[in-house]
Amino acid sequence: MRISQRLIILFVVITIGFGGFSYLFFHIKREESRLYLESDTSQRRSTIDTIFQLKTGNQMSLLDNYSLWDDMVYYTITHDESWAKKNLSPLTTAFPYSLVQVYDTKHHLLYNSSAKPITGLENFIIESEVLDSLATKKKLFYNTRHNSTIAAIAVSGIHASADTTRSNPPFGYLLIAQAWDYKYLDELAQSLNYDIRISLIEPVTEEEDFIHYNTKIQRPIKNWYDKTIAWLVFYSSNPFLNELRVLGNLIIFGTMGFILIFFVIQFVLIQQWITSPLKLISQSLKDNNPEIIRPIDSRNNEFADIASLIERFFIQKHELVLEIEERIHAEALLKDIEEQTRKILLTSPESIIVTDLDGLILTANDETLRLVAVDYEADLTGRNASILELAPPENNASLRSIIQDLRQGSYIKNLEITLVDAQGQHFPALVSASVISDTNNKASKLVFITRDLSELKSLEMKLRQAQKMESIGTLAGGIAHDFNNIITIIAGYIALSASKIGNHSDAEEDLDEALKACLRAKNLIGKILTFSRQSEVSVKPIVLADIIQDAIPMIRASIPSMINIVTDISSFSYTVADPNEIQQVLMNLSSNSYHAMRPEMGTLSISLEEIHGFELIDLDPKVQLSSDYLHLSFCDTGRGIQPDIITRIFDPYFSTKGIGEGTGLGLSIVHGIITGYHGFVHAISSPGEGCTVHIYLPVSDHVDTAIPAIDKAEYPFLPANLMMVDDEASLAELFSMALRDAGFNVQSFSDSTEALRVFSDNPKAFDLIIADIAMPILDGIQLASKIRLLRNIPIILYTGFCDIHIQTRAEDIQINKLLNKPILPEELVREVKELVYLKKKRIGS
Repeated sequence: MRISQRLIILFVVITIGFGGFSYLFFHIKREESRLYLESDTSQRRSTIDTIFQLKTGNQMSLLDNYSLWDDMVYYTITHDESWAKKNLSPLTTAFPYSLVQVYDTKHHLLYNSSAKPITGLENFIIESEVLDSLATKKKLFYNTRHNSTIAAIAVSGIHASADTTRSNPPFGYLLIAQAWDYKYLDELAQSLNYDIRISLIEPVTEEEDFIHYNTKIQRPIKNWYDKTIAWLVFYSSNPFLNELRVLGNLIIFGTMGFILIFFVIQFVLIQQWITSPLKLISQSLKDNNPEIIRPIDSRNNEFADIASLIERFFIQKHELVLEIEERIHAEALLKDIEEQTRKILLTSPESIIVTDLDGLILTANDETLRLVAVDYEADLTGRNASILELAPPENNASLRSIIQDLRQGSYIKNLEITLVDAQGQHFPALVSASVISDTNNKASKLVFITRDLSELKSLEMKLRQAQKMESIGTLAGGIAHDFNNIITIIAGYIALSASKIGNHSDAEEDLDEALKACLRAKNLIGKILTFSRQSEVSVKPIVLADIIQDAIPMIRASIPSMINIVTDISSFSYTVADPNEIQQVLMNLSSNSYHAMRPEMGTLSISLEEIHGFELIDLDPKVQLSSDYLHLSFCDTGRGIQPDIITRIFDPYFSTKGIGEGTGLGLSIVHGIITGYHGFVHAISSPGEGCTVHIYLPVSDHVDTAIPAIDKAEYPFLPANLMMVDDEASLAELFSMALRDAGFNVQSFSDSTEALRVFSDNPKAFDLIIADIAMPILDGIQLASKIRLLRNIPIILYTGFCDIHIQTRAEDIQINKLLNKPILPEELVREVKELVYLKKKRIGS
């Protein structure tokens, strides 16, 4: 508790003590005043009672005088009015009484006289039971209220003067009443020195009464029935009591003033001597500022000594704070290093193992546990495992040599080595190692950082396979281009020959068959290019049966003819997929079947049907039971698959083929493509009984809207000068010959640069340009671009290998026609006629 708070508590205690003393003194003075007041009130009440007794005695004495009077007896008998007026009227005139009445024994009023200032009292009639009671009580004195007037009634029987004991029956009754009017009360107040008030209801003490009076006496007025009918209230002011009260108040206020002055002086002195120095000291300690207590250094008291101690404390505190800060900084740095090390161990994607100098494992991170296939670090550290256990026997000596080199202070960086896990599985790894020194710079521990190269090796294999597939695609494109040129020349000359043989029907039929063979070769080359081309996935509704039919020629060409291909297609429903990816699935499955049936060969059965999803209830939880599926099956008569590996055939890089015969990606690609279209794949096989791969694809509700074929318009011949450019001279000559036969003037070139030179000399000499795209030095698209800079002229380009890149380049320069080889001469003639006609028509309009 603070000193200031303690001082406040002390002041409060002293205040309570003085307050208690003041209260006690005040209480004594108040009790003294109360006792004095009670004594004074008692005396005054006794005086009042005495006064009323005297008045009552006087009234009763007068009543006795008149009621024991023989003349009064005579009056009750004779009813002499003159006598009554003479002898009874002085009671209300000479005496201060308000009412005199005489009744006979039958309670009849014989005489009634009242004081004039008092109104209504003349109608007063005494109660019969009061008069009846005089038979036993002889005489009565009581108070009564008539209307609003209070009267003191004295009544007795009238007897002869000799009957002082009133033992004989009365001759009548005499009543003398004193009304308590204002005059009576005023006389009574003056005789008692009181203020007197009469109230018909019980009076309530009001604050105003205590302001003017210090004595109040209430006297109830009761009637003959002992019921209170009014109250007399006597007020008086005692000057001695007032002076005593004022003197007590002066003493109390004087004492309180002294206490207040004492407290103020004590507070100021304590504030100056104690509180102010303590506040300076407290503020100095709170603000950590020794300059605040400088003002009390010069004082020759205890606080100056305390200030000196505090200054020394601040100096020592500053030194201690510097030392603590240095220690905290060192501890924080150490903690950061420990936290960094812990985070590195926990989050590092590489295995980190710390061993002693003999290779015994001391600690290992989570990646190490995953790498060596153990669940807990204690599995390595708890049994004093050595890092040599991670090396296969053939690499044990090499790892032991590495430990020896590390002890000598050398280090190992990125050493590729084969390691083995707890399950005996070998894996390639990249190891770096160094020594950890203690505070004396001596080798104390070894640290090994190991990276698992399994995924990297897998990626390298994937990259090589991708590069191989890209090379195959490029090679297929080049071969297709040259092959298309050959097919185009053959088909062209066959078409020209067919037009020249006349009516030789047999020869014409032979030429037609040769032309059909060329067209089949054309379609086959197109499918090969489609399969080998790397393009974006184009997902759309397709008829799976059509894709299978289109792929059969490629499958037939890719596997030996000794394998019999049987197809059974019973559904032509749609599914949503990319045609090229489905062709890849078919080619991969047929290739796998071919390898499984070697060397005896056999039968490959391909079937397609439509089934309900409910039939696949046990296949996969993701099957939509309310949907329909296309069921494609590839069934071969090969050697089958062992039961222990059939669950792994869809894993990437899993292969049962020999070295160099496969990549292990075929079935995994099939699985990835089919599941990507919300389909399902599973295989059924038994050793020696072949294998069947079942594929299920959701049926699409797509409805094909047949578009009526539009017959190509036949355009009339219009003469034109044509430029024919192709690096294949025989092909250029073939097309030129066909165009000349159609009536066009054709100038042929086998060198694109020469053709550009000739066109540059006279751009208006030609109406249309025809060129091959694949040409050396200046390809067809570059030639067309340079020609368009000289003149806007219609251009036809053709190619034996059209990919997205070529198509985009052609569209950029707005080529009029882009044709794919092989092209028959009549097709080229038709395209030229169309462009020449449209050009002439546009010029004419």
